[in-house]
Amino acid sequence: MSFHFSPIYFLRYFLKKEATQFLTSVAIRNLALGMILIFEPIYLYLYFGKSLSLTVLFFAAVFGLYGLLAVFGGKIMAKIGLRRSMLISHFFFFSYYLCLFFFNQIFLLITLAIVLRAVGMVLFWPAFHIDFALFSKKNHRGREVGKLSVACSIPVIISPILGGWILSISGYPGLFIAVLVALFASAIPLFLSKKKRVIYTDSFIGAWQRVFKKENRQTSLALATNALEGVINGYLWPLFMFILAISYAAMGGITSFALAASLLFALYMGKISDTKERTWLLNIGAVWTSIAWLIKYFVVMPFDAFLAQTLYRTCRTSASIPFQTIFYEKASLKGAEADEFIIYREIVMNLSKFFFLVILAGIFLIFPYINITFLIAAVLSLGFMFLGKPPKFKFK
Repeated sequence: MSFHFSPIYFLRYFLKKEATQFLTSVAIRNLALGMILIFEPIYLYLYFGKSLSLTVLFFAAVFGLYGLLAVFGGKIMAKIGLRRSMLISHFFFFSYYLCLFFFNQIFLLITLAIVLRAVGMVLFWPAFHIDFALFSKKNHRGREVGKLSVACSIPVIISPILGGWILSISGYPGLFIAVLVALFASAIPLFLSKKKRVIYTDSFIGAWQRVFKKENRQTSLALATNALEGVINGYLWPLFMFILAISYAAMGGITSFALAASLLFALYMGKISDTKERTWLLNIGAVWTSIAWLIKYFVVMPFDAFLAQTLYRTCRTSASIPFQTIFYEKASLKGAEADEFIIYREIVMNLSKFFFLVILAGIFLIFPYINITFLIAAVLSLGFMFLGKPPKFKFK
């Protein structure tokens, strides 16, 4: 009897389950984007002549356009299906990074890059969140969020080091090529997935009415603060490390080690999010994250950055797991309106980023000191509590 091992057969068997297809695609995508994520704002910062204001305005334009187009993303995914929407988004991200690659040759590609990234986000993120909300189990949602966090984090542990190494050896051209190849590979699992439809009924006006409903104010505040804190960590913290003259390889190492330190903690937090009071965990995590940002403000050396980011990632995980678990629980409780709730989330988060970054661009014209935003992030972190039940303080 002979046995013939076929890699193609194994791949099809491994990717047979919908959850496996979803997580595999996300993992490879994160590997691709993780290689460039912390270096992208630095690339744009150098392109714009080391102007902080122009750099943040670029990202403001992306988020503002996404916030405005989010409703159309809901309508598109309802028409073509969740997985197909995510699949098509990869081609827009692919084109976006091609535009970045050729920025120096054609100035007008800046505008095209903004549009491509915004459309890619419109197609990917609403479908991503709705898909996860549909297949995650109610009684184990905390664990599912923990697993998702790990699936997202494992490749990102490797990718910053890999990206920093490629950047040090081959420069940005080599890095862009590596990202494009990995991004293309991340689309393969989605080709195998079945079409999964949702019904999205909100009009453009209806979606905006949700944003301004009185009963949604507390949730909107939590989503906005979460988004703004994430922007500071994702875009301004890498720029701060670059200004401190930390090498690309060292930046990748700092980011990778900090993620690795928080990985096991993510699984633990996911598990206890199903057994402990989630709002209590969220409140504690928010306070810890705020303290971590205060420590970041005093960073002046590469080793300081290493310790501060490692502490931050662990503290942020203690807040993000219960935060995401509560959010997906809220979405699932909406029943047939879960997709409308997701789109509402995308509008709030991305338009908040737009206005915040526009204001920051003005501030940076007068005070070009990035670490000022770390104090803002410390305050914003406390806003995570509004997704659950923030503690009430009584003064006598």
